[in-house]
Amino acid sequence: MRRLLRRLLSDADRRSIESDLAELFEVRRRRDGDRAAARWLARQRLLYPFHLFADRLRGGIADWIAGLRGLGRDVPYSVRSLARAPALAATILLTVGVGLGSTTAMLSVVRAVLISPLPYAEPESLVWIYTDNPPFRFRFSVVDYRALEADHPAFSNVAAYQTQLVTITAGDRSERVVAKAVSGSYFPLLRQRPIVGRLFDPSDDRRDDPLAVVTHGFWQRHFGGDPAVPGATIALDGVVHTIVGVLQPPEGPLESSVAVFTAARWPVPKRKGPFFIMALGRLRADVPRAEALHTLRATNARLFPIWRSSYQDEKATWGMQDLKERVVGETGARLLLGLAAVACVLLIAWVNTVNLLIARALNRSRELAIRGALGASRGRLVQHLLAEAGVLAAGAAVVGLSVAAGAVRLIATYGGAYIPRIDEVALSGVVLGWLAGLALLSCLVIGLVPAIQTSRLRLQSALTSGGRSATDGPAARRLRRALVAVEFALATPLLVAAALVTASLDRLNRVDVGIDTARVLTAGVSLPGARYAENADRRAFWDRALARLAALPGVEAAALADSRPPHEGYNLNNFNLEDRPTPPGENQPICPWIAASPDFFKAVGLPLERGRLFDTRDLAGGPPVVIVDRAWASRFFPGAEVLGRRFQEGGCTTCPWITVVGVVGTVKFSGLESPDQGTVYYPFAGLPNGYLVLRAADPATLVAPVRQAVRQLDQSLPLTDIATGEELVSNSLATSRHLSVLVGMFALTAVALSLVGIYGVMVYFVQQHTRDIGIRLALGGEPSAMRRIVVAQGLRLVVVGVGLGVATAFFTGRLMRTMLFGISPTDPWMMAAVSLALVGVAAVACLAPARRAARLDPVTILREG
Repeated sequence: MRRLLRRLLSDADRRSIESDLAELFEVRRRRDGDRAAARWLARQRLLYPFHLFADRLRGGIADWIAGLRGLGRDVPYSVRSLARAPALAATILLTVGVGLGSTTAMLSVVRAVLISPLPYAEPESLVWIYTDNPPFRFRFSVVDYRALEADHPAFSNVAAYQTQLVTITAGDRSERVVAKAVSGSYFPLLRQRPIVGRLFDPSDDRRDDPLAVVTHGFWQRHFGGDPAVPGATIALDGVVHTIVGVLQPPEGPLESSVAVFTAARWPVPKRKGPFFIMALGRLRADVPRAEALHTLRATNARLFPIWRSSYQDEKATWGMQDLKERVVGETGARLLLGLAAVACVLLIAWVNTVNLLIARALNRSRELAIRGALGASRGRLVQHLLAEAGVLAAGAAVVGLSVAAGAVRLIATYGGAYIPRIDEVALSGVVLGWLAGLALLSCLVIGLVPAIQTSRLRLQSALTSGGRSATDGPAARRLRRALVAVEFALATPLLVAAALVTASLDRLNRVDVGIDTARVLTAGVSLPGARYAENADRRAFWDRALARLAALPGVEAAALADSRPPHEGYNLNNFNLEDRPTPPGENQPICPWIAASPDFFKAVGLPLERGRLFDTRDLAGGPPVVIVDRAWASRFFPGAEVLGRRFQEGGCTTCPWITVVGVVGTVKFSGLESPDQGTVYYPFAGLPNGYLVLRAADPATLVAPVRQAVRQLDQSLPLTDIATGEELVSNSLATSRHLSVLVGMFALTAVALSLVGIYGVMVYFVQQHTRDIGIRLALGGEPSAMRRIVVAQGLRLVVVGVGLGVATAFFTGRLMRTMLFGISPTDPWMMAAVSLALVGVAAVACLAPARRAARLDPVTILREG
């Protein structure tokens, strides 16, 4: 009990209580006797702490109620007070609101893409299974999947799919949509359900009739949500499919942009390749991942000897990756960079607001001193200032909500091409809770620091200062200057990041694609298998199409290819050189293989350097030949003649030898940022899908004539992916460009806020030192010297902040290594340029207060003093 009393009472209180109890004990002892008085004293000592606790609780509740009443008066007063300073209030609401809104928007994206689990049942057990051939991760072949399907002890289920573009024909209207050919186990593995009809199951793998499942969006657009759609038919590439069901929304990221699912019909392969199947698996709960990986590699090892004649890469094995990691890819690093950028902007907005509110409190020092003189405690004054901060934080949260809603809409509109799971981004209840939490944190940050600092001011001097505001002490001045240094320390790494991604984008823009992009038009065409089943039919159509397109006014050349530069060379193939065979156990070389018609090189402006181009003999089934580019020749035969060299494709030992007959210039097919690994061109002869490639002085004007020419050949064929060469390059840079704009926008905002901060501090510095400046001027000081003093004071803070920021950028910039091209994340010249630029613009911001100091009239200042 004594221990409890010690905690509740001070030493003086305890001595006073013991003295009172001793006097009462004597009275009780004389009246009731020693024994009764002792019992009374024991009861009092036992019950007194509880009485004391109850009294203090009642007092605390009364103080809390009084505080609420005071807060109820403070809030309306704060609103009226801020309305009398509209510029200050608007600045704080806008800057903090933008920081809150942009941070909330980025948090919503990060939550949807990186944090939230995939919208499938037990998504943590889903994995992507691939052919691991470092540094490449290839898809499965039909051989691989059939072997996995027959032997998967570590997985409760496996499935596979192939994504492709198909033409849907309805009457005289044709439309190109994304379709997925899936195994019957696909929907059971993901545990998806139909909203109408049924989905595929393993029994559909053994059926011969073409079946289809449509997505909810496709069902609404094409069938108006008719529940009787099962049994209806649609024509996909000329083949009539029977719809068996509609997939229940919302679909997951694997179904993003997909309109139709078909039951896969993969023929029995004659060799190990090609690799085009995406394989999925659901891990059994009782199997560790390491064991599952071991079983995959064991199955592949048993499979390898069977197909050794067509696939020699013995080092290639099977691997697996969490499906979520596969879906997200490299987007996570870019999103985290964006989140760090908006967090820096929010922190700078807080720091700026704290500085503004400290200055406001100093200007209101006389008012606060009067409140204190009338009986307001320091706690009451702090509560009043916190109420004002709460009003500002609530208003900023409203602004932030509008900014977040607009930002999320912009991200959803323009980010779909490079942000996975974009359709899951929304201002959910959790995200709004984060906004409320950030607003509360803003209230505490921008309210407590100025309130505590103001409570330490010498307010009593304000009552006798003739109306002047109180002055802050050395500690307060150090705090305000430190806050400005912090602003520049936060803005510097953000500006360095913006400069780096902008420089990287500039270097990418300067990369030579290898073709004449200004005179090229491309458009995709896919021939339906039902009407163009034979190779001769397809070749006849392509011949007619090229002849008609070449006759169009303005067309200089018309050709075909199955890929487009600079980033659509998806057909990677391995090969074995006759002169330099790959040693056993080593990976064979890999590069893009592009199917091209004879006039392709003329159409894209690609010069022939040695040898010859394709001719009719090569298209008619003569000995297999290829044309290689300069990078391929330099990679495999540096300084030697490459014409006449032979190799076998796909690791196949029984395939015919392919001869190199020509060398052309190097073209980027694997991305502008990828090193030149070489490209192999083979004749485009009878392929069902391809791109029309036209050369013209003004390619954009050919879109309508080309579309009309193709429709005249086949009314049901739509043109897809129409793009000029310049548009293809621009699209390949979309991700880098948007990242540059995003980071650059936030960096400029951070710099602007920092400049406002240094300007405000230097204005206040001049106000606080007006008398000192006046005395210096009266004693003969030069106005230019006053300007130098003020600017030097400001730049001293800026240099400290920029120095800290550069050190931070040096250590954190390495995280951006994978996002940059042609520039180091710690490039010293870039950091020096950013530092000098920041110091320069900060000097300009300090110049206005400095000129004001130099123009002060010393006579007027000394008379007022």
